[in-house]
Amino acid sequence: MINLKTSISAIEELLQKNTNASLTYAALECRLAIERICYERLRLNHDYISHDDLKKWQPQDIVRTLIQEVDANTAETFTLSISKEPLADTSKSPTLEEYQATEFVSIGTQIGFNPKKLGKFWNALAKLALHISLPVNKNDSVTHYGDIEKIRMKVIEVLHEIKQIDKGTLMISGIGEQVSFECICKSKNQRRLELLKNGQVISCINPECNETYTYNSNDKSFERRTIDVICQNCDNKTDIPKKIIERLRTEQSLRFNCEFCGEKNLLAWRLMQAKK
Repeated sequence: MINLKTSISAIEELLQKNTNASLTYAALECRLAIERICYERLRLNHDYISHDDLKKWQPQDIVRTLIQEVDANTAETFTLSISKEPLADTSKSPTLEEYQATEFVSIGTQIGFNPKKLGKFWNALAKLALHISLPVNKNDSVTHYGDIEKIRMKVIEVLHEIKQIDKGTLMISGIGEQVSFECICKSKNQRRLELLKNGQVISCINPECNETYTYNSNDKSFERRTIDVICQNCDNKTDIPKKIIERLRTEQSLRFNCEFCGEKNLLAWRLMQAKK
């Protein structure tokens, strides 16, 4: 579980000093705490999503991606409990009467948050405290610090939210049926079944691997995405990971040795003009 107490203490100390510099640094500490909250959720779930499948890097966008693709309860508040005694019959779900008669022990509570709200805090802190205002005209003065009172009020508001999240005693990477496959690099990839979409493209979780796969919901399979490139020497096909080719830009090239004859090949994007 992430410990925010150090950040909270630092922010409170800076608030007590109540100077231009200390309140500016307090705003920075608040932003760092927000990033820790969101990125710690990502770290916990990295077994279920590749870094390359994250569309955006801002904290709120990271959490939104986790909610959509990894765990719908990533930012929810809930308490996880287990029964003191095992069920008499584990082959079927307990009835309502059996459930009500069971004594449970709390394991911990995850405190949720609104990603959009944290995102607004994150942006507001930067606007108020971490950037010097652009002068509108020649007579507009350039100040070293922002409006201190506005910064102080925003820091207090954000600090309250951070304290609420810090009350949590548990963080989990999700519950539910999952499917998995082994990449050709030998890395195990796994995903929550209920959040997978037919045709969804998934990158291998190994940050050094260039393989991607397409999910087929009909048979719950993952098909490797490649492009067959024909060798100019022996006419045999070499499988090139599609991700490598998709990343090529105009005038960039890829050199590779044929798997069969060892001939050096060059693959490049070129802007061409065709005339009738």
